[in-house]
Amino acid sequence: MSILKDKLKLLKADLKVWNRSIFGCLETNKKRIVLEIKELDGNDDNDVLEGNGNMRRMELFSQLGLVDKKLDSIYKQKARVNWFKYGDINSKFFHSAI
Repeated sequence: MSILKDKLKLLKADLKVWNRSIFGCLETNKKRIVLEIKELDGNDDNDVLEGNGNMRRMELFSQLGLVDKKLDSIYKQKARVNWFKYGDINSKFFHSAI
């Protein structure tokens, strides 16, 4: 049993490293992308934005969409875990309302 426990600890450490390298901190990445888009919009308002700026903006919007999809997926998974863990607490209320 102790061998399994040790292997699970090693797996947990490897999964944490994998999570940081693949996903990183999604909230921080989203804030960084939004900030960079705002900077590009500010430069565009001042007519300083070059041709590469428009391409960069399109790339950032694409990245922002991917980050939003990942965050949405994570939030749905966490909600489902809570639903499985705590159950549907309001079902009695909703069934009586119908």
